[in-house]
Amino acid sequence: MNKLLKYVAMALVGLVFTACVQDLNTKPIDPNSSTSFNQDRMFTKCYACLAVIGQSEPGGDSDVEDLDAGTSGFYRMIWYCNDLPSDEAWWIWKDPEQPEVLQTATWTGETKAIPGIYTRLNLDVKYCNHYLTYASHETDEEKYRYAEVRFIRALHYYHLMDMFLYAPLITTESNEFPHFYPRHKIYEWLVTELKDLIVELPAQRINKYRVGKAAAQLLLARIYLNADVYNKYNPEWTANQTQTWQDAYDVATATIEDNRGIHELVTEKVVTDSGFVYSAYQRLFMGDNHRDDVIKESLLQIYQDGLYSQSYASTLYLIAGPRIAGLNAWGIESEWHALRTSPTMVDKFLKPMNIDRSTAEEIVLDEFKMPARLHDDRAILCSDSMSTGYPFLLTGGKGSLTDPATTDFFDCWGGMKFTGVYSSAALPKLSPRQSTSWPDTDIPFFRLAEAYMIQAEALFRLGRTGEALNIINNTIRARANADPLPSLDEETLLDEWSREFWFEGRRRIDLIRFDRFFGKDADKYRFNWEGRLGKKDGQQFYTANTSEYLNWFPVPTIDKRANPNFKTDVEGDANNTFAAQGGDGYVY
Repeated sequence: MNKLLKYVAMALVGLVFTACVQDLNTKPIDPNSSTSFNQDRMFTKCYACLAVIGQSEPGGDSDVEDLDAGTSGFYRMIWYCNDLPSDEAWWIWKDPEQPEVLQTATWTGETKAIPGIYTRLNLDVKYCNHYLTYASHETDEEKYRYAEVRFIRALHYYHLMDMFLYAPLITTESNEFPHFYPRHKIYEWLVTELKDLIVELPAQRINKYRVGKAAAQLLLARIYLNADVYNKYNPEWTANQTQTWQDAYDVATATIEDNRGIHELVTEKVVTDSGFVYSAYQRLFMGDNHRDDVIKESLLQIYQDGLYSQSYASTLYLIAGPRIAGLNAWGIESEWHALRTSPTMVDKFLKPMNIDRSTAEEIVLDEFKMPARLHDDRAILCSDSMSTGYPFLLTGGKGSLTDPATTDFFDCWGGMKFTGVYSSAALPKLSPRQSTSWPDTDIPFFRLAEAYMIQAEALFRLGRTGEALNIINNTIRARANADPLPSLDEETLLDEWSREFWFEGRRRIDLIRFDRFFGKDADKYRFNWEGRLGKKDGQQFYTANTSEYLNWFPVPTIDKRANPNFKTDVEGDANNTFAAQGGDGYVY
């Protein structure tokens, strides 16, 4: 086992920090006061922040306080904020972090999940800054580690920029109250930083759980694709849309070309001894997705192991969430019956087949047979109640999250994309399945498929629709054994993003880029809450004519009030459209 995995397994018990982080609502953890600096362990801590919640048990001792420990991890927080307010998912449970507030778009600066993600991102940045302050970077290995930590920091700042209109930008170790920067300033910093990291990171990753330059390329391509979102309120934004789309295409193309033969789309299916057939796409989300023939598609894979990195905030909730006793085996014992698809998401797979919802109610299949019925390997959906004693329905919208008595887990098909089951009858040598309670399923956080989708969308925006359609049909849909699309328009392109990446924690980002989330332009899509808010004037609630500031989250109220820099930096910004409404549109 390499050093990185070894130190993750040790759970970093030897790290000791004291004092406090002034601007964050965290337990006393301050790298500045550490009496000694262990470069190996601090390097691992920066990676471990992506995988686990803290330094010991999976359900407690989180780095982030005042939040249910199991939900406080990097990935689950991002997933909550990006998928629950979207057209893809319902979370049925009433958790302390108030997921129902996220998925009914009624959040405020005091909604627990909002300070949760804000604190997690800023705290992880503090760990990275500590490493970058004290770590030696003389040898090639040390230089690579230094660049990798810079990338992890940039990744966190990307999510801060994407989720908040204003956010701190701290690149040196400090215990002072931070200043706030508009997202377009963070955008400028990120573009410069990632361009530099493409040069500084190793051409190929050192091992499967460390990043190489391809991860920086893909993140930069994503940022370019969303450039107009992040610069909407930049008074000096003069970049031509055509140029940023061309930049996105160029960097996505370089991501693919620089990694041919090393990072490729997975195309090999597996037929097991038991007769199960696992498609290439399905293997990306299974218990042995760290195998060399599968992980090659992942440009950033977040380590999970049933023994060494147990967490409620990683793939466990995506595996246990949609399951209940009586369904097909899913590799672990946990069953939460808390997470379901939305009918709008299921529509994405019905539409290419010209199947309406009433017709779809007659389809009763499990997740192994459904892909063939819908001609798409990505339709890992279950409409068969099997031995649960309950029916699965497709019509949806019958329950309301504001009325728990009417909320029904079985109002829509089950989303069985993630599983703890292995694709091979023989256990792999690395990280054998040793726990019935915790999955080994890694998080494929950055996949090469995104580079192809960025290529296609950039070409579409540049008016080269035929070339865009060829990429989607001959690469993305061909790998999924999906029928070719006859044509391509904005709605079809947005649907394809959902079909490829559903339940992967990014849907909100795509909806905003297409002007389909909130604000006056959202009427293009009329994204339907499917009963989550009940009825409004006798009609379902849609996103049209809603407040534009719902396209980002509020800086937590406690931070606005406690940080003396906030009013000066944000409300005092002459270019701030929302200065009179709390600086980001949310009054506090």
